[in-house]
Amino acid sequence: MSEPHPTGRSSWRRIGAGACAAAVVAAMNVGAPARAAAPYVLRTDAVYSLALAAGAIRVAVSVTFTNTTADPAAGFSSFRSVPLSLQAGVSSVEARDRTGPLRVRLARQASRTVATVALRTALRYRRSAGFTLTYRLVDGADPHVRVRASSLMVPIWGFGTSSTVSVHLPAAYELRVMGGPLTTTTTTQRGEVVLSSGAIRDPSRWSALLVAARSTEYVTVSRTVALSGGTVDLRVRSFADDRAWGASTLDLVGEALPALQQAAGLPYVGVGPLVITESLPSGIGPLAEPASGAQEISVAFDATPFTVLHQLAHVWVGTGFASERWIREGLASHLAAIAARKLRIPVPNHAAADPQPRQAAPIALATWSPAGEPSAANPAIDAWAYAASWAFVDALAASLGEARLTLVLQRVARGVPAYDTAAADGIASTSAQLQPVDSRRFLDQVQEVGGGQPAQDAFRARVFPSSADAMLDLRARARAAYATLLAAAGDWGPPEPIRRAMEGWRFDEALIKIADAQRWLSDRDRLLDAARRAGLSTPDRLAMRWRSDGGDDVSRRELIAEAAFLQAYIGAGQRIDGPNPIESLGLLWGSEPRAVLAGAAGLYAGGDLDAAAAAIDRAISLDAGAQGAGVVRLAAGLAVVSVLAAGLLLALRRLRRMVPSLARS
Repeated sequence: MSEPHPTGRSSWRRIGAGACAAAVVAAMNVGAPARAAAPYVLRTDAVYSLALAAGAIRVAVSVTFTNTTADPAAGFSSFRSVPLSLQAGVSSVEARDRTGPLRVRLARQASRTVATVALRTALRYRRSAGFTLTYRLVDGADPHVRVRASSLMVPIWGFGTSSTVSVHLPAAYELRVMGGPLTTTTTTQRGEVVLSSGAIRDPSRWSALLVAARSTEYVTVSRTVALSGGTVDLRVRSFADDRAWGASTLDLVGEALPALQQAAGLPYVGVGPLVITESLPSGIGPLAEPASGAQEISVAFDATPFTVLHQLAHVWVGTGFASERWIREGLASHLAAIAARKLRIPVPNHAAADPQPRQAAPIALATWSPAGEPSAANPAIDAWAYAASWAFVDALAASLGEARLTLVLQRVARGVPAYDTAAADGIASTSAQLQPVDSRRFLDQVQEVGGGQPAQDAFRARVFPSSADAMLDLRARARAAYATLLAAAGDWGPPEPIRRAMEGWRFDEALIKIADAQRWLSDRDRLLDAARRAGLSTPDRLAMRWRSDGGDDVSRRELIAEAAFLQAYIGAGQRIDGPNPIESLGLLWGSEPRAVLAGAAGLYAGGDLDAAAAAIDRAISLDAGAQGAGVVRLAAGLAVVSVLAAGLLLALRRLRRMVPSLARS
């Protein structure tokens, strides 16, 4: 299963202390006309500590504010207050200096809280004031804040013009920091881990998201969901201290699964229960996403409903479906959007796909984390690539139509080879081994269902790196030659060796084989024309040799053998004419040569070339011996007649002698 979709995480970036410069200037008391914006120095040291019993993070910020704005010629400069930009949702905000409490005014905004601390006295040029600001980040006060026994998520900020940050947490938690950096500096004797930022030169550009987890109990809620292809045994596991998440996620997933299956157009083929486990956004430590993925899905506790749908879509378009990340993520977002609209769930905007992220080199989608691992070195690429993949699949669907895109998914899921022209309705004509699809085979499938040249152009522009241009040019040549070959082959279809070369993107090999096959087809057509003129039906074995061998040696030998038979058959037919009376006498009570020759034609049509050739030889032999046999039979007949005649004459003579004697008696 893929990583949680970025749209499922609310942004934890902030407007830094530099954004408060205007407010700082407004807090200045200037006794003469100001000549320019006043500089200042605001140094801070922030300490974040876990108060688990209170369900909060306590933050203490030690502040040293120095007025570095020189007095103008006719007056003086001073500051009466200091504003600090804090996280949204803060509470219990207080400030103290050495004398006592200071007044704090809060201005709450969607992404931050501006805390303005009133100084005890106006601060003149080159003077400094120090105080400590404290506040709490309470669990649930802001979507970015989670403080529970099971898990933590805390946005960590620095403040002012320079800062340091330290975070104190129990060692029982496994930690991950996004942004920052924050590194482990010490482990105290109290079993506490201390993370430190070191010197932060520009706090306005520094922030971190701390996520932590420790082994905890889960509670499980379950339900059965009927889908095409089987019933899903759905189980949702939530932290014991977050039962509400489990209940709401169970309801959402129960409604989403049928909608996602309809969007994908694929049967449910999962084996065993489908388990949804609550996790942190990073999925670290004991909450790490299981390796199996397909039937065990980790979903961040702060994931939006759309992100949950995106994760569920990987049940159909997971690692077993596609080997490349952009295909999985783009399709998952596309299918999730279809299901979300049906369920009236808000769909985020993926317009961020263009342009490329700043400070990130442009990438081709096929090169996006090909091993399926997050691009930890450049999170901006991940954020862009999620949206870009989604936008690309949406564009494919708009070009092809949803029905044809569904056919692409069905062909891939059923293992139908892209160049299988005999496949119908996504069903392979022959048994095929299912393999995860990559960008090459995905393009082949898209073009097979009607994507045409625009599909290759789109893949060239967004999916493949520029190093693939020569290969794509060669592919275009090979596909054109392949189309010509299919037209010439007719209903005989493509030969397996050529089809496999095309599917394997071995286009040099395919072009050579196609040229040989075209020559073979020309010879085949001449053979078929001659056979039709001779009244013969060609055997199926010729087409079978074509499909298995194309124009190579085996099919060439078969063609030569059949051409030789045809020549012998035509020659025999020309030699054997109608029998004369003597030949008819010789063939009396035996096989007639033309009947034997007709039998040879039947044997040929049935594919028994050896028996057919033997029948031709027998027909010729019968025809050659018919005249001699007739002469022999005629002579024998005449001899018999002569003997019979002589016997008759002798009998008559005896009879004549006997008649007078009888008369005298």
